Amino acid sequence: MKKVLFLVALSLIAFSNVYSQSKSKDVKVKWGDEMKESKKSSLSDVIGYDASGFYTLSSKSSSIIIGQTTSIKLSHFSNDVNLLKETELEIKDNKKDMEFEFIVQMENKLYVFSSLADKKTNKNELFVQTINKKSLELNNDRKKIAEIPYETKLYRDRGNFGYTLSSDSSKINVFYNLPYEKNENEKFGFHVLDVQMNEIWSKNIELPYTDELFVIYSHILDNDGNVHILGKKYEDKLKSTRKGEVNYNYIIISYNKGESNSREYLVKLDGKYLNEMKIVINDDKEIICAGFYSNTGISGADGCFFLKIDSESKAIVLKNFKEFDLDFITQNMSDKEENKTRKKEAKGKDVELYKYDIDDLIMSDDGSIFLVGEQYYVIERTSTTTSNGNTSTKTSYHYYYKDIIVVHIDFQGNIVWAKKVGKAQHTINDNGYFSSYVLSIIGDKLYFIFNDHSENLVGNSKKKELKEFRSKKDAVIVIVQMDCEGNQTRKALFTAKEAEVLARPKVCEQISENELILFGQKGKTHRFAKVTFLQ
Repeated sequence: MKKVLFLVALSLIAFSNVYSQSKSKDVKVKWGDEMKESKKSSLSDVIGYDASGFYTLSSKSSSIIIGQTTSIKLSHFSNDVNLLKETELEIKDNKKDMEFEFIVQMENKLYVFSSLADKKTNKNELFVQTINKKSLELNNDRKKIAEIPYETKLYRDRGNFGYTLSSDSSKINVFYNLPYEKNENEKFGFHVLDVQMNEIWSKNIELPYTDELFVIYSHILDNDGNVHILGKKYEDKLKSTRKGEVNYNYIIISYNKGESNSREYLVKLDGKYLNEMKIVINDDKEIICAGFYSNTGISGADGCFFLKIDSESKAIVLKNFKEFDLDFITQNMSDKEENKTRKKEAKGKDVELYKYDIDDLIMSDDGSIFLVGEQYYVIERTSTTTSNGNTSTKTSYHYYYKDIIVVHIDFQGNIVWAKKVGKAQHTINDNGYFSSYVLSIIGDKLYFIFNDHSENLVGNSKKKELKEFRSKKDAVIVIVQMDCEGNQTRKALFTAKEAEVLARPKVCEQISENELILFGQKGKTHRFAKVTFLQ
């Protein structure tokens, strides 16, 4: 027992020394006061900011993880990260409760979008109005944006609304599904609006494919107000493979202002399976595609790719690939996993990265691109126990958020490098509430902030794999800086113990060229911090 206590004491001393030495001096963290909230209350988003501070949206539900939202709260915080005012957002029309949809900030104004299903006209109507930032009350300037006709009384048939912003934030595309019968071509409408919520153009469209064979992955609005849809077109059934072969292709459908017909682009590369892809539209109106590919199937990634498509000719005018080498693939694996992978490669079998999603495709001012992805997967585990003749079954869901991948592509389309940011997060039955990361772009550098295990700062010469963060008291919030050459520095930002909260990276937000709003939570305790980057 004495030996165990002695080793624990040594470990704490080692961490204290390393932590003090490795704490980042490139940033300043300003904490606000602790706030006590209901356990059912959860921060949804940091929705805007101005010279007076920043604005947040919170929701309350029957469960902090999963449940129906019962109320929406709008809050205003000062530049000192303390609460100035908050109010429950109630949206009514002639005493009828309206459905909150979303809030966006454009040109220093906060716009609230809400909907109302009119049973007399069988139309689900979308409205927008501004918020008085001082009082946090809704202004009397509501106007109708769009409507969805429906025929049944079922709520799910009333459609839903979504939006996307252009990269320069000068325009917003509000889109929505339109009713259609099963096995018909999917229909939807969109309205492109300017920063004053005036309509630039709109269109009701019918996709050239049935909903059974086409899945939309993203809506993209370019700076000229043109709408682009990225989706997967399946050949005969909604299955990724058929008879051992990939059963889909990526399709881009573009709807340009002033053109009556759409443009369709097939993204297909012979001999390679495209598993993950995102697109952006550059200043020359070319379609830039980047993502991961596999040589053998759909479950992994052998490397990354870059494509440039001419929007007029529809031809792929530039393409590049980078295959991940064995050292890159085995980085951060346990010794057992690495040995197994290397033996597999030695036998001539294909080895790949597993379950990586693309989060961002970032275009720099010089035309270069950063592709950012993260390893994410969920494992369902079921256990059965028998006691006194009674058998019970319990199912648990294990959430894994692991390494981050960053790929740098120069302005000529060359894939210069691919790097991993080591991260190991494993939690159970929480939807990864405190997992993943928040990214800030400061000048020509990328900064990743996430919850980590404290022992990863101390290091362990016997094991190269990272210690898993599991939402425990020994968590430390780290910041990883990456320069344009892919070089990394990993520093401690603060410990969960000294902050008295755990960071929730998914709802944190960069609000200016050098500032990030960080949110932390532990039970009923909520707390915000402003992270200022000093470089």
